[in-house]
Amino acid sequence: MTVNGSDVDEAVVRYETAGAIATITINRPEAYNSLDYEAYELLSDGFRRAADDEAIRAVVFTGTGRGFCTGDDVRKLLGAGAKELARRLGSGELELPGTLMRRCDKPIIGAINGAAVGYGMELSLLCDIRLAAPEARFSEMFVRRAIVAGADSFEILPQLIGASAAAEMLMSGDLVSADDALRLGLVSRVVPAEELVSAAVEVAARLAANPPLAVQAAKRALRLATQGRGEELRAFVGSEGQRLLATEDHQESVAAFLEHRTPTFHGR
Repeated sequence: MTVNGSDVDEAVVRYETAGAIATITINRPEAYNSLDYEAYELLSDGFRRAADDEAIRAVVFTGTGRGFCTGDDVRKLLGAGAKELARRLGSGELELPGTLMRRCDKPIIGAINGAAVGYGMELSLLCDIRLAAPEARFSEMFVRRAIVAGADSFEILPQLIGASAAAEMLMSGDLVSADDALRLGLVSRVVPAEELVSAAVEVAARLAANPPLAVQAAKRALRLATQGRGEELRAFVGSEGQRLLATEDHQESVAAFLEHRTPTFHGR
């Protein structure tokens, strides 16, 4: 299979589709899936592609090898390269994949196969649902590099695990094991490594089988709730509820219930 003219097994970021599910895989195992400029660009392109494709209803996000994503490639982007990285970020020349993930209304299921560190930790937080392999580790490593985490970490992490546990992670940079991540509520479940991606695909398939407009509305409402925008959330849920009642998918759901059959949803 080829993606953008490259063999998918060699691509720095793989983008593959099966039915209504897109799977995006960071493929730099020799660097624990840290991100260089090429990986940044391709990862952003993958999430943009999934968001724009009407046939895609859910996204699985994972990595190859022993890392999920360990953030910036230290050798290429940090240290001597830090000023150039800051310039690209400040100018907007470097588009962060997290920006595309925030804009994506399709549910994103993270299959956290290994270390999710630094910006990789933030990318894991931007997944709507996270499954972890036993080998997964999570760390807000920024502070140990004498820098600060992005806004997503400060906004989302306390919502997931509580203010005190989030403060400890954000100010210590300590690694959190998969089992501790489960206990804290950072992940939904821990799955054997060999079953991780298939488990994430199964979750994606269940979500993709639901009416897509309703799933996307639920994701937007969750985002507003996470951001503490209560009044906007209430207005959105009210107006969106009225809109969804008028859709063909709503009529199909009722008809299928009354006729004792499986509904077929078309997103309209």
